[in-house]
Amino acid sequence: MWEYDQWYCHIPVPSAVDAGENKVLVVGGYELGATMLKIEKNEDGTYRARELFTTEEFGDQTKPPILNDGYFYAQFGTNSTRNGLTCMNMDGEIMWKTKRDPDFNKGSMILADGLILATDGAKNLYLIEPDPTAFRQLASSEILEPGQNWAPIALTEGKLLIRDRNRLMCVKVAE
Repeated sequence: MWEYDQWYCHIPVPSAVDAGENKVLVVGGYELGATMLKIEKNEDGTYRARELFTTEEFGDQTKPPILNDGYFYAQFGTNSTRNGLTCMNMDGEIMWKTKRDPDFNKGSMILADGLILATDGAKNLYLIEPDPTAFRQLASSEILEPGQNWAPIALTEGKLLIRDRNRLMCVKVAE
Protein backbone atom coordinates (compact mmCIF):
# COMPACT_ATOMS: atom_id res chain seq x y z
CA MET A 1 0.00 0.00 0.00
CA TRP A 2 2.95 2.32 0.66
CA GLU A 3 6.70 2.24 1.00
CA TYR A 4 9.40 4.53 2.29
CA ASP A 5 13.01 4.37 1.08
CA GLN A 6 14.47 7.71 2.17
CA TRP A 7 16.09 6.44 5.39
CA TYR A 8 18.72 3.77 5.17
CA CYS A 9 18.73 1.55 8.22
CA HIS A 10 20.46 -1.72 7.46
CA ILE A 11 19.77 -3.13 10.96
CA PRO A 12 16.20 -2.25 12.07
CA VAL A 13 15.99 -4.94 14.77
CA PRO A 14 13.30 -3.39 17.05
CA SER A 15 9.67 -3.43 15.99
CA ALA A 16 8.21 -0.15 14.76
CA VAL A 17 6.14 1.76 17.33
CA ASP A 18 2.58 2.93 16.63
CA ALA A 19 2.68 6.59 17.66
CA GLY A 20 -1.03 7.23 17.00
CA GLU A 21 -2.64 9.50 14.42
CA ASN A 22 -1.24 7.36 11.56
CA LYS A 23 2.34 7.92 12.74
CA VAL A 24 4.97 5.24 13.15
CA LEU A 25 8.41 5.50 14.75
CA VAL A 26 11.11 3.24 13.33
CA VAL A 27 14.40 2.92 15.23
CA GLY A 28 17.73 1.30 14.56
CA GLY A 29 20.96 0.69 16.37
CA TYR A 30 24.55 1.21 15.31
CA GLU A 31 24.25 5.04 15.24
CA LEU A 32 21.35 4.91 12.76
CA GLY A 33 18.87 6.67 15.06
CA ALA A 34 15.16 6.93 14.33
CA THR A 35 12.67 8.25 11.83
CA MET A 36 9.02 9.20 12.34
CA LEU A 37 6.64 8.66 9.44
CA LYS A 38 3.05 9.74 8.92
CA ILE A 39 0.95 7.57 6.64
CA GLU A 40 -1.46 9.64 4.55
CA LYS A 41 -4.15 8.85 2.04
CA ASN A 42 -3.86 10.63 -1.31
CA GLU A 43 -6.88 12.02 -3.18
CA ASP A 44 -6.75 9.11 -5.65
CA GLY A 45 -7.09 6.59 -2.80
CA THR A 46 -3.44 5.53 -2.73
CA TYR A 47 -1.24 5.97 0.34
CA ARG A 48 2.11 7.56 0.99
CA ALA A 49 4.57 7.77 3.86
CA ARG A 50 5.75 11.27 4.74
CA GLU A 51 8.83 11.76 6.90
CA LEU A 52 8.17 13.98 9.91
CA PHE A 53 11.74 13.82 11.23
CA THR A 54 14.88 11.73 11.35
CA THR A 55 17.37 11.90 14.20
CA GLU A 56 20.63 10.23 15.14
CA GLU A 57 20.11 11.24 18.80
CA PHE A 58 17.48 8.59 19.59
CA GLY A 59 17.18 4.91 18.81
CA ASP A 60 17.50 1.46 20.26
CA GLN A 61 19.69 -1.35 19.11
CA THR A 62 17.62 -4.31 20.29
CA LYS A 63 14.16 -3.36 21.67
CA PRO A 64 11.31 -1.06 20.63
CA PRO A 65 10.98 2.23 22.52
CA ILE A 66 8.18 2.75 25.03
CA LEU A 67 5.59 5.44 24.25
CA ASN A 68 4.00 7.01 27.33
CA ASP A 69 1.91 10.21 27.45
CA GLY A 70 3.38 11.55 24.20
CA TYR A 71 7.03 10.77 24.98
CA PHE A 72 9.28 7.95 23.84
CA TYR A 73 11.77 6.22 26.13
CA ALA A 74 14.57 4.04 24.74
CA GLN A 75 17.95 2.66 25.68
CA PHE A 76 20.28 4.07 23.05
CA GLY A 77 23.56 2.34 23.66
CA THR A 78 25.45 1.61 20.46
CA ASN A 79 28.91 0.37 19.62
CA SER A 80 30.39 3.88 19.84
CA THR A 81 27.75 5.98 21.63
CA ARG A 82 26.40 5.50 25.13
CA ASN A 83 23.40 7.81 25.49
CA GLY A 84 21.81 5.54 28.09
CA LEU A 85 18.09 5.85 28.73
CA THR A 86 16.84 8.66 26.50
CA CYS A 87 13.54 10.54 26.39
CA MET A 88 12.25 12.12 23.16
CA ASN A 89 9.05 14.01 22.39
CA MET A 90 6.76 13.41 19.39
CA ASP A 91 8.60 16.08 17.37
CA GLY A 92 12.01 14.44 17.73
CA GLU A 93 13.30 16.77 20.44
CA ILE A 94 15.52 15.04 23.01
CA MET A 95 14.32 15.84 26.51
CA TRP A 96 17.14 14.14 28.45
CA LYS A 97 19.74 11.34 28.37
CA THR A 98 21.22 9.44 31.29
CA LYS A 99 24.41 8.77 29.31
CA ARG A 100 26.46 6.55 31.67
CA ASP A 101 24.82 7.66 34.93
CA PRO A 102 23.15 5.23 35.13
CA ASP A 103 24.44 3.38 32.09
CA PHE A 104 21.61 1.70 30.19
CA ASN A 105 22.94 -0.40 27.32
CA LYS A 106 20.71 -2.76 25.36
CA GLY A 107 18.60 -3.78 28.32
CA SER A 108 14.85 -4.37 28.30
CA MET A 109 11.95 -2.18 29.37
CA ILE A 110 8.24 -2.58 29.91
CA LEU A 111 5.56 -0.14 31.00
CA ALA A 112 3.32 -1.38 33.83
CA ASP A 113 0.84 0.64 35.88
CA GLY A 114 2.36 3.89 34.61
CA LEU A 115 5.91 2.95 35.62
CA ILE A 116 8.85 1.60 33.65
CA LEU A 117 10.63 -1.58 34.72
CA ALA A 118 14.01 -1.65 33.00
CA THR A 119 17.18 -3.67 33.02
CA ASP A 120 20.41 -1.87 32.25
CA GLY A 121 21.75 -4.65 30.01
CA ALA A 122 24.31 -5.65 32.64
CA LYS A 123 23.19 -6.45 36.20
CA ASN A 124 20.55 -4.03 37.51
CA LEU A 125 16.77 -3.82 37.46
CA TYR A 126 15.29 -0.31 37.77
CA LEU A 127 11.88 1.09 38.61
CA ILE A 128 11.48 4.41 36.79
CA GLU A 129 8.77 7.05 36.79
CA PRO A 130 8.34 8.22 33.18
CA ASP A 131 8.87 11.99 33.24
CA PRO A 132 9.88 14.15 30.26
CA THR A 133 11.56 16.73 32.52
CA ALA A 134 14.16 14.42 34.10
CA PHE A 135 15.22 10.83 34.74
CA ARG A 136 13.30 9.70 37.85
CA GLN A 137 14.66 6.50 39.37
CA LEU A 138 12.38 5.20 42.10
CA ALA A 139 14.34 2.06 42.98
CA SER A 140 17.00 -0.30 41.71
CA SER A 141 18.36 -3.71 42.57
CA GLU A 142 21.37 -5.68 41.42
CA ILE A 143 19.71 -9.02 40.67
CA LEU A 144 21.43 -10.23 37.50
CA GLU A 145 24.83 -11.83 37.18
CA PRO A 146 27.07 -9.24 35.48
CA GLY A 147 27.39 -9.62 31.72
CA GLN A 148 25.51 -8.89 28.50
CA ASN A 149 21.97 -9.37 29.74
CA TRP A 150 19.81 -8.26 26.85
CA ALA A 151 16.87 -10.66 27.18
CA PRO A 152 13.29 -9.34 27.15
CA ILE A 153 11.43 -9.15 30.45
CA ALA A 154 7.78 -10.02 31.02
CA LEU A 155 5.33 -9.16 33.79
CA THR A 156 2.15 -10.93 34.81
CA GLU A 157 0.13 -10.69 38.01
CA GLY A 158 2.93 -8.88 39.85
CA LYS A 159 5.57 -11.43 38.87
CA LEU A 160 8.48 -10.39 36.65
CA LEU A 161 10.19 -12.99 34.48
CA ILE A 162 13.79 -11.92 34.01
CA ARG A 163 16.92 -13.76 32.98
CA ASP A 164 20.62 -13.25 32.77
CA ARG A 165 23.00 -15.40 30.79
CA ASN A 166 22.73 -18.32 33.22
CA ARG A 167 19.41 -18.13 35.10
CA LEU A 168 15.74 -17.50 34.56
CA MET A 169 14.08 -15.92 37.60
CA CYS A 170 10.59 -15.01 38.69
CA VAL A 171 10.68 -11.91 40.89
CA LYS A 172 7.65 -10.69 42.82
CA VAL A 173 7.37 -6.94 42.19
CA ALA A 174 3.88 -6.14 43.52
CA GLU A 175 1.52 -7.21 46.26
